[in-house]
Amino acid sequence: MHDRSHLAGQPLTSISVPEQCVCELLTPLLRSHGIGDSIVPPSDDGYIFSAFEFFLPGVLREIHAEWRYESLDGIYPATFCKTGDREIELIGLALFISDQTLTPLHVRLQLSPDFDCVSWVDLKLGERIDGECRRDPYGSAKASGTMLHVTNRLDSIDWYYHVGYGEQRS
Repeated sequence: MHDRSHLAGQPLTSISVPEQCVCELLTPLLRSHGIGDSIVPPSDDGYIFSAFEFFLPGVLREIHAEWRYESLDGIYPATFCKTGDREIELIGLALFISDQTLTPLHVRLQLSPDFDCVSWVDLKLGERIDGECRRDPYGSAKASGTMLHVTNRLDSIDWYYHVGYGEQRS
């Protein structure tokens, strides 16, 4: 048994460890960029996208039972920018861990005023083609083409998954 007496009187957090990581990694990036700026994480800190690899499947699991056994193994951004106060937009491709295939990704999220939790998220993943989620093999020319065009096709993609929660705050 672990001694937890040092925690007495402190509130327990209700947010997940992946959400905490997203907040910790996004906070300095959001504070150091203006609205509309592209965010380029320091070259030694690609970890921000790893945090999303763990956080986004948790959001999907809330609604989609099949995500209980699925996860992400990579996020490849085409666009990563600050779109509002405490708010980012991430557009690119996500790599499924189960079969190493790529699919389009569009995430918008906002951190709380205290930067301690995600207050609002809008997550779109996968393109619906003939009722199935489009999955292109990692490294294929088709996947490369998808990456180049996903930003320009956001409004025309029939998203396979679309999950959101919270309320966008100003």
